[in-house]
Amino acid sequence: MEAHRVLVVGAGGLGSPVLRALAKSGAAHITVIDDDLVDESNLHRQTLYGREDVGRSKIERAAANLRELAPELSVEPVDGRFVPSTALELLKGHSLVVEGADNLATKFLVADAAHLGAVPAVQAGAIRWGGWAFCALPDSACLRCLFEDIPRDRIETCAEAGVVGPVVGVLGGLEAAFAIRLLRGERPAGELWHYDALKGSLRKTFVRRRSDCPLCTGEIKDLRMERYTAACAA
Repeated sequence: MEAHRVLVVGAGGLGSPVLRALAKSGAAHITVIDDDLVDESNLHRQTLYGREDVGRSKIERAAANLRELAPELSVEPVDGRFVPSTALELLKGHSLVVEGADNLATKFLVADAAHLGAVPAVQAGAIRWGGWAFCALPDSACLRCLFEDIPRDRIETCAEAGVVGPVVGVLGGLEAAFAIRLLRGERPAGELWHYDALKGSLRKTFVRRRSDCPLCTGEIKDLRMERYTAACAA
């Protein structure tokens, strides 16, 4: 995997296990983007950080902690947000993108940008006691085939509804497994995993392309800001 470059959007609950696994699995380069600070209340699920990191730039501490885990790893920290105006440029030169955002606007933006940029995308979502992890290739079903569009009605995010720490650990681990499989040349196209911690269940299904998917059919050709929301934060 030494020639591969991975873009990770979000260095929080989902991003932490992804970054740890990739750093220790031989990836040559990781670009990680986030604009938040390390918060003590999040340490139970953002396992890349310790108490000494509280109040400091998450992206700076993520880069430092990753270099300590894997001194040979090339890390490029980007202090900012994954937004429409820079999304495609950020994707350039990367073998895949792993999304660990905590809002649906960014999840759909990552899916759209990855498809338009012909880059495989690994994505996940978690809330309370469960969640999902999904892998999309440029020629497979995408996130819009699965969820269609950003909901018009307000829905709770994990920050508002809460999420159990081990749940994001499991889902981030599934994302890391997807990423490593892709870097090894496998094609887990359209593979979807559902995790329910209360039931202790993990279920795999496959998502098929929808004939009316605006992304797969080419209706979506660009990343206009109005297609998403003002909440495009990693």
